[in-house]
Amino acid sequence: MNAKVINPFVVAAFDFLEKNQKLKISKGTLSLLKSPLLGDEVNTLIRLTGVVDGQVIYSMSKFTAQKIASWMLMGMPVEELDELAASAINEMGNIITGLASCNLAESGIFCAVTPPTLSFEKQLKALFDDVPILGIPIHSDLGEIKMIVELKEAG
Repeated sequence: MNAKVINPFVVAAFDFLEKNQKLKISKGTLSLLKSPLLGDEVNTLIRLTGVVDGQVIYSMSKFTAQKIASWMLMGMPVEELDELAASAINEMGNIITGLASCNLAESGIFCAVTPPTLSFEKQLKALFDDVPILGIPIHSDLGEIKMIVELKEAG
């Protein structure tokens, strides 16, 4: 997996969370992950297909998910992860991944983004056996989001 494919996701996360939403964020230490992937209590999974193929997972604790949902819903209190809260969490992942796919397209790397899926399973499956998987922790005012990126160039 090369930096040309990974960096657009980090840039998109920072652009959305820090510049657009005015959150204080920082990137933690990158790690190389193995399958099965260890997510957290709440995981938004988004598949990408095209010149790059794979998935991006936004993984967080239930507490962080509730705070993010409340923030995405303009401060509405979120006590449970109901359909509205789940939609808000998925939308955050969708926005970041959409921005990243636009950044990739500017480099001539085109991909389609599938609708997000929310999973409450901590153990997640990798799509491929032979692709490095990166864990990118993003620390924010709302808690930590671990962005798990598993992408390969198709073909």
